Amino acid sequence: MNSIVKSVDGINKIVKIALMITLIVMTIIMVMQVFSRFVFNLPLHWSEELTRYLGIYAVFFGAALAVRYNELIAVEVVPDLLKPTGKKVLKVIGLIISIIFFGILLVQGWNLVSHVSVQKSPALQISMSIPYFSIPLGAFLLIINAVAAITVAIKGDVKE
Repeated sequence: MNSIVKSVDGINKIVKIALMITLIVMTIIMVMQVFSRFVFNLPLHWSEELTRYLGIYAVFFGAALAVRYNELIAVEVVPDLLKPTGKKVLKVIGLIISIIFFGILLVQGWNLVSHVSVQKSPALQISMSIPYFSIPLGAFLLIINAVAAITVAIKGDVKE
């Protein structure tokens, strides 16, 4: 197996665990919120904000994994009309365009993190750089997974 793909798949094991933990924690917090609000009539003011921030991280983690394993939704009309070589070329072109977009997202996200570092979130009173850090982190994960997907598409013999 290609070393790039192997390295990205190693990182993706950690991303899968982080995604799983994020979704479990979100579920627990929302159940606690519902229970606290309707049983004790004491809403947890921080629960919605924390769940929102965790959800943003979960979206980026899931999107990175979806890019790697070719699980994003797509309109397959044009690729279905092409021969296998044309499909491969079209896929690689699409991934290269995606990497350019993810690179812009990474740079702009990093700039945004530095600008919001002095702001505090309303309920949790944490630095807003923590939730906004999901943007450059997610963009980085998307880039490395797109590179792995290109490697797999070009080689064609690497198992996904």
